[in-house]
Amino acid sequence: MLARFLSLTFLTIAIAPIALADAAALRRTWLERVAISAADKACALFSEGERLALRSGLYQVEGELLRAKQNRAEMTRLAAEVSEHAKDLGCGHPDVVSVAATVRSSYRQFAKTSYIEYPAARSTWGASRSEHDKWAISQTDKASGLIFGLRRTPGKPDEFRLAAAMPARGATPASAQLVFRDVEKMPDPWFGSLSGKDGKLAAPPRATSRLIWASKVMAGKNEVGEPIWIFVFDASAIDQLELLDPREAVQVNLLAAPRAKDQTTRQVTFELGDFRAARAFAMIPKADFATQTAAEPTAPAGH
Repeated sequence: MLARFLSLTFLTIAIAPIALADAAALRRTWLERVAISAADKACALFSEGERLALRSGLYQVEGELLRAKQNRAEMTRLAAEVSEHAKDLGCGHPDVVSVAATVRSSYRQFAKTSYIEYPAARSTWGASRSEHDKWAISQTDKASGLIFGLRRTPGKPDEFRLAAAMPARGATPASAQLVFRDVEKMPDPWFGSLSGKDGKLAAPPRATSRLIWASKVMAGKNEVGEPIWIFVFDASAIDQLELLDPREAVQVNLLAAPRAKDQTTRQVTFELGDFRAARAFAMIPKADFATQTAAEPTAPAGH
């Protein structure tokens, strides 16, 4: 049964969108990605770039399944079953060897892709691998102009900082807060009023939230040279966001300057969406195929 999960091409796995109406194809593609990822974990089949591209595709289709209201518990059970079967095939199994070779070959073309958009139910993450783009991944709130995502550190393009940025108008805000579900306080996803009459995204109640203050507020400029304020959050929040359901909300609170007449805290809400997929894509390193050698499967300990 598992052989059919490994009968795939890398381009389909990594980047091609799948129609939500075709639930069977969506689930099949997800299981394929789970299977070859498990084989890679057991046999070290791929390079860092190949692995990140595969991971991005896996996260993307997982988000699609959850947005299509697939049962998360059932998905977890299926993933464990398929992963175990993939590992049991062994690193030298013809299907594993064949698919791994296809992945490496196809990656040569995929690695030329420098920008991808990851649309979700009501938002889109833009993900860039170019070191010249200040944002590695970003999502923009059209009403406020606030941008949220991972921003490259000046002089260190491979180092990402979790940040928010907004047009510099009026007094500089005192600080910013990031609010999202604390998985230790509330294990199950929080969808707020998403299913209510207004259909709006909503951050979880304060009692079950994790609140992270911006560690610094900086002046900067956007891509066209206009002044902006940049709020930088602790990098540990990146991994915490990846634990959330892609349908959940992340809220940025902008606190007014102490002397500002209007002391109202501005709240801007973002859909988490395919944050994990976008981050994995942006992390794919530049490929040097002139010196790169194909990885060979290695047998895991005990096999």
